[in-house]
Amino acid sequence: MAEPLTPCGTCPWRRSSTVGGADIPRFDLELMRGLVSTVGPGDDFRPIMACHHSTEGAETACRGYIAVEGFSNIRVRFANSTGRIPAAAIRDACDGLDLWPSFAEMLAAYEAAAGQPQIAGQR
Repeated sequence: MAEPLTPCGTCPWRRSSTVGGADIPRFDLELMRGLVSTVGPGDDFRPIMACHHSTEGAETACRGYIAVEGFSNIRVRFANSTGRIPAAAIRDACDGLDLWPSFAEMLAAYEAAAGQPQIAGQR
């Protein structure tokens, strides 16, 4: 069975997901902060953010991440070109969804909901 093209209902990239992570199993703000390595300015080879429903060792790409930040990741574009991740189809399927416009804005909202200061240098 093919993976869905849109983010799961509790995807942190969805603005409708509970900011602060209450509806995300095993949510950890420090782990979310560590995902900053998956985004950045310009093209680069970065890790691909996994879906929070993935199991360790059998990770699947987060569709919210692919739709919003994925195309600046050369690994995502390569996986798209080989058919491993249907990134273009994911981006098209997510058009019109209310997703956070960047990882930085999503993380800031989760930090604010947790009453945590924003980490300097990550925005």
